[in-house]
Amino acid sequence: MSLSRLRPGRLAGALAAVLASAAFVAAPAAADPTPTPSGAAEQPAEDAAGSVSWSVQPSTANGPDGRTAFTYDLEPGGTVSDVVRVNNFSDTPQVFRVYSQDAINTPEGGFSLLEGSETPVGAGLWAAVDHAQVEVPAGGHVDLPFTLTVPANATPGDHAGGIVASLTDVVTEENDNQVLVENRVGTRIYLRVAGELSPSVRIQAVSASFDGGWIPFTGGDLTVGYELENTGNVRLTGSQLVDVEGPLGIGLKSVHPDELPELLPGQKYTVTVEATGVQRLGRVTARLTVDPSSLNVPEGSPEPPSVTGVASAWAIPWPELVVLLVVVVLLWMLRLRSRGRRRRAAEAIAAAEARGRAAAAAELQAPRVIAVVTGGLLALLALFGPGGGLTATASERPPGPGEMDVTVTVPSTTPTGDDTGDDSGDDSGDDGDDSGDDGAAGGDEDGAGEHPPTGADIAGWAGLGALLLVFGTLMARSMRGTDEAAA
Repeated sequence: MSLSRLRPGRLAGALAAVLASAAFVAAPAAADPTPTPSGAAEQPAEDAAGSVSWSVQPSTANGPDGRTAFTYDLEPGGTVSDVVRVNNFSDTPQVFRVYSQDAINTPEGGFSLLEGSETPVGAGLWAAVDHAQVEVPAGGHVDLPFTLTVPANATPGDHAGGIVASLTDVVTEENDNQVLVENRVGTRIYLRVAGELSPSVRIQAVSASFDGGWIPFTGGDLTVGYELENTGNVRLTGSQLVDVEGPLGIGLKSVHPDELPELLPGQKYTVTVEATGVQRLGRVTARLTVDPSSLNVPEGSPEPPSVTGVASAWAIPWPELVVLLVVVVLLWMLRLRSRGRRRRAAEAIAAAEARGRAAAAAELQAPRVIAVVTGGLLALLALFGPGGGLTATASERPPGPGEMDVTVTVPSTTPTGDDTGDDSGDDSGDDGDDSGDDGAAGGDEDGAGEHPPTGADIAGWAGLGALLLVFGTLMARSMRGTDEAAA
């Protein structure tokens, strides 16, 4: 049962009937509507206030025969007569509007009828009820005859409709607006017109969306939506399968939705399938397969082929990437910390080694410095000590023509001029006049023994400078070696 609201001046009916599948074809019967007490009818409907309850069912001139729907197989141009019963289960008489209408599928796949305000073009048009309105006594029923006539140009295949009994109530809404609500219930009509049967179905409008959530390694939900359209002329049902694949065809999930509901020719059915626990592997693909089957067809009739559809969606592993980033940052920080400890340890070891080398170099340098200083002192003592001197003697060979034998003596700095003068005077007295003259010339008139620098003096000073240069060089090298060892 469904509710249709009509604001003043306009009626919009809606159907929510309890409709069952067909069983068999009853013999035609015709009779005037006769109010009679009603037994317990199946699945009654109620009005908006819940005070009236009624139902509609197939019947015959002798009463219901157990059918749950009107089912007919007719040739184009064929006619059949039948009876529909309206049951009133309320305590008061009710006047029902009775009419026929074409059947449709709801977007969710349910069986329904067009609103009462719409004009039928199929089975709802071909079934003509004798009475547009009928009064049914309290607790009674009315049997209404009707005739269904198939046009000569009717297309082969299945045509569905229904016969409806409805009540209209005035309902006041919360905002005090009054609306007309049509409550209706009906029974189904399944008509098959003879001819070639061509069952087929088509998948269209396939889409996929992924909701990953933020819990790592738990997967997400992949929602797959698609629309099935019955493009043939036979009522269909069938099975469905959705396979979810990751990159390189890695299978992630398989979902088996419910069986297809009864899909009428020319009608569409919107399917929504949710696959849970799909791992986030980047681009995921949903491959859906529909294996349809025809309803109520003779043995050997062609079956519709299977159809497939594909849709993809991004399943980016954001939670896993965040976890990976945190792990990488922690490992990087630990690595930096470890490298810092190793660097500080290496610097400490290098500093200790440098101090050790400097100490060792200092220990090794001390004897060298002592040796150099000692050598320098010994050289100075040898040069300027008592009896020391630097003597240059000419060659012992006889002097040649124009040459003379010269002996240069660098006197010690300790003898005084008096000693030198006396010795020279004595020697000169013993050796003769020439020697005395030379001895007298060797001394001063004052007896101080001073004389101007000679070549021997200059040679001595040059030797002393050379020794000092060698000493300074050794000291500089020693100090540089010590600095390098310390570095």
